[in-house]
Amino acid sequence: MKKIICLISALLLCMSLFIPAMATENEFVPSITYKDGPEIIEAKIDEEDVTSCVTVTSIKKAEDKTTDITQEERDKLLEVYNKLTSGEMKLPLDGDYTIRDLVDVSFEYEDCRCDESHGNKDECLKDDGVKLTVVFDMDVNASDKLKVLVYIDGEWVLVEDVTINEDGTVTVDFEDICPVVFCVESKSDVQVPTTGDEFGRNLGLWIGLLAVSAAALVVMLVCRRKIVR
Repeated sequence: MKKIICLISALLLCMSLFIPAMATENEFVPSITYKDGPEIIEAKIDEEDVTSCVTVTSIKKAEDKTTDITQEERDKLLEVYNKLTSGEMKLPLDGDYTIRDLVDVSFEYEDCRCDESHGNKDECLKDDGVKLTVVFDMDVNASDKLKVLVYIDGEWVLVEDVTINEDGTVTVDFEDICPVVFCVESKSDVQVPTTGDEFGRNLGLWIGLLAVSAAALVVMLVCRRKIVR
């Protein structure tokens, strides 16, 4: 009977270790749901300045509908966020990375795409060799390992042309724009906001640990009574 108790205890201990391990999959910074996302400093197609036409939509802005994009684009961003959070979706990255920002980058809908005088910029971007160069204010260091991916046709694609500038901004050359994720290596020195409801963010983890502990206590009490009898 003692061997059975030890075996059950070992199993429960393994489960308790597995739960926090699961929590680290696709880990987000604590402020991901309420911060505004990186600000655009400059955006160009070839040499044309299109800064006023490009908008960044964070999770919060998508929920509040405060940016000029379509509802379909908002829904896609929120769907991607939910799938990453639940573990249903994985990023194709090797190593330990934290999701610093998950945003939608799009041309404004009413003020750009629906305005013929803007020259159908979203359609121009689909042509071969045409790229949208965007400079984001992100406050990162040249030594930081930053990965940028875009969600195209149901798949995450790594953006090859990403440059961290001396002033902490990041220049990205996009061939397509849509949901965009900015990831930093967990060992990186990049500064990310750590404020917010830390307890609420880990509530599932604590509930899981309490459940495992309670189950272990019940099993050991039952086994102890059987031994006494």
